[in-house]
Amino acid sequence: LFTIYLLFAAMKGCFKFGLRVACIQLHPMIIGKTYMSSFMFNIALVLLCALPVVQFAQDAFSDYARFSSIRQIFGVQAEYLKFFGWFWTNNVFVYAFLVLSALSALYLMCKPRDTPPSGVELRDRLRSRRA
Repeated sequence: LFTIYLLFAAMKGCFKFGLRVACIQLHPMIIGKTYMSSFMFNIALVLLCALPVVQFAQDAFSDYARFSSIRQIFGVQAEYLKFFGWFWTNNVFVYAFLVLSALSALYLMCKPRDTPPSGVELRDRLRSRRA
């Protein structure tokens, strides 16, 4: 139940990310108006978020998943790889997760709602540049 909530939160974040890249609507998810490439981009972001959610849940509930396959993969095999071992022993992934969560929370507190781009404002800015 907790992992499903985390995946839904990741989906909402991915859709916001697709809407707010450099103040341009690159890959918006609008009902009936979404292109297939935008849909595939957002699905790829969700799939990229699935593995960290599973790793986080496995780490948070390691006592419950002690003899499971996911504990064997993340808790033993990936933890002792030469490259990733330092990251696991120093909790780099956990700190990165907390920093990104805090930065996202600050940003969303400052700008809580999406404002749709206004064609009138764009037209006025273009006219003021010409004059």
